[in-house]
Amino acid sequence: MHLHAAFVPPRSLRDALATLLAAQEPPPAEADPGRRGLFGRRTAETAAATNGPMLDVIDPERVVLPITDFGYVASGDARRLGDALDSVCADLERRPTVRVSGGAALVDPDDRAVWADLAAAEEDMSAMRAIAQAVVSGVQPLGFFCDRRQYRPRFPIATITDGTTVEHLEQVLTALTSYTSDPWVVDEFAVLQRGAGLWRTVRVG
Repeated sequence: MHLHAAFVPPRSLRDALATLLAAQEPPPAEADPGRRGLFGRRTAETAAATNGPMLDVIDPERVVLPITDFGYVASGDARRLGDALDSVCADLERRPTVRVSGGAALVDPDDRAVWADLAAAEEDMSAMRAIAQAVVSGVQPLGFFCDRRQYRPRFPIATITDGTTVEHLEQVLTALTSYTSDPWVVDEFAVLQRGAGLWRTVRVG
């Protein structure tokens, strides 16, 4: 099985972000059939894309904040991995309180994602990093050497398409800048199996 760890925002927040993105889509009658997307001139190959939604919104069921990827894991090793995560995260003293405020897009070379940004007091942001670092360091004795740089205080909520315009992307980012979610206490994270969903929940503290 292919396992990875991620924070899972509350479903109400994920739904609210999907609704916010959908609200930015222009009505079909106002769509410009000759518009050009961010990634080049309009062509026959992109005609269908540019007549569709401006963004490919990620299903709220699949919206998560990645921590790290464990790769392919045998059943016996998976049990040991889960037990190690339970042990190391039980020793963490702080359960951070965070919210979503703001967003970004195209943050890295070849990035096509629209991201929702986390916001919190510095001690809570530090606590989020501490959880991510504990996950990585806690499984190293088992032979899992994970990328501790994979965690970032943001998570993807949509993908830019060939039909996304600069104007629409700016409108979405403005809407995200004006948006602040209710806070939530991060007292657990999920170990997910690719293609099968939740494999295990790990409590923090």
